[in-house]
This record gives sequence, C-alpha cells and structure tokens, in this order.
Amino acid sequence: YSFFNSFCLNYDMLQVRVVEVPGVSMELCGGTHVSNTAEIRGFKIISEQGIASGVRRIEAVAGEAFIEYVNARDYHMKHLCSTLKVKAEEVTTRVENLLEELRTSRNEVSTLREKAALYKASILASKAFTVGTSKEIRVLVELMDDTDADSLKSAAEYLINSLDDPAAVVLGSCPGEGKVSLVAAFTPGVVKLGIQAGKFIGPIAKLCGGGGGGRPNFAQAGGRKPENLSDALEKAQSELVSILSEKAS
Repeated sequence: YSFFNSFCLNYDMLQVRVVEVPGVSMELCGGTHVSNTAEIRGFKIISEQGIASGVRRIEAVAGEAFIEYVNARDYHMKHLCSTLKVKAEEVTTRVENLLEELRTSRNEVSTLREKAALYKASILASKAFTVGTSKEIRVLVELMDDTDADSLKSAAEYLINSLDDPAAVVLGSCPGEGKVSLVAAFTPGVVKLGIQAGKFIGPIAKLCGGGGGGRPNFAQAGGRKPENLSDALEKAQSELVSILSEKAS
C-alpha cells in the first residue's frame, strides 16, 4: 500500500497503468507519452551504469533527439574519414596503426634522450671533486638542463658506476614547464658513513616545492618550482661537502 500511495502522491494520480510483457516484465507506467509508436522513430541506448546495488541506469535518445544523435555521429565519422583519408570501415584499423606508430616513435625518442643523457654524464664525470682527508670521497652535483626523469636516473646510475667508491652524485633537471626532477646516488662507501640518499634528497626537493625519497643508495624526487633548482643544487653540494668532510676527516 505504501508504495502505491507514494507513487500516486508523486505523480498526482489515483490510478496507474500497468504494462506487462508476458514472461519478461511487469512495470508501472505513469501514462503513455506518444499517441503512436511511430512518433518514437528511432531508439538508441547511449549509456549504462550502475547507480546502486542491483540497480542500473540506462540513458537513451528517441524521436528528434535520436535523429540529432545519429546526425552528430555521422558528421564526426565523415570528419574522421576526411582527416585520415580512409573509408568509414577502415577508421578503426587506421587509428590502431597510428597509435602503434606513435608508441614506436615515443620509444625511439626515449632511447635517444637516454643516450644524450649518458653522453652528458660521461662529460660531467670529469667535474667530480674530492672531499675528506683520511678518505677521499668523490662528489658531483650538476644541473642537466631539460633531461627527463628516466634519463636523469640513467645518467646518475652511469656516474655512480663510473666514479670510484666512495662517491656521491646529485643531479637535477627541468624536464618541462613547472617541473623539477632530482636524483641522488650514493656508493656503498658513502652509505656506510651514515648518509642515505632517500633521506638526503627530500629536504633538497622541498626547496623546489616538491618532495621524494627512496633507498639509502638511490633516490628520486620532484618539484614544481624550477626557478629554485639552482639554489637547491647549491644547497645539496654545500651539505654534502660539509657532512662528508666531517665523516672523512
């Protein structure tokens, strides 16, 4: 009784129409909305989603909305065919081929960027300087322009493997507008002195409006203030020199 009472109150009616498809469904209907099914013209389901447990919402278009929907889709398909210079039935294949070509090109660009970063790293290796008296520790802190994060990581790995242990490397770059990438790599000899890359790089990254961390021997970080990167790298170098000089004296 409560359900029918609520239905009548919501629809301001005392009687409801019941529409039944035998063996399939029986539904309450507030009344017919067309005088003839021809008025519906076409019917197209455009979305379906779950809105609650066991309840799904289906959205569809019919009548004039159906015609507008079909015309819009037809317009976009013709535009795609014209742009891609293919027939409608060939659009999917063409798009898949373009995506594959894009993936291949991106991989090639990534490989070239990594090679360029390694070349820069090989030149930077000669700039490493030593600190400490009882034990010489090699230190290298450098800016690598617009090198992306992955290539910066590869460069740091190359340098830390090229420099004799103990060594500490910190690299920074601006891979894009409003982006900062930082990497810290320490050899086992530096880690044994009690200095961890993960803990060291965090405060440096904060100067660039970011943060990060990682393992004792290798850590990455990011930031949003490229204008502060030079000062951050200077801070990293001064702190490394101070700490390592004390540890190796």
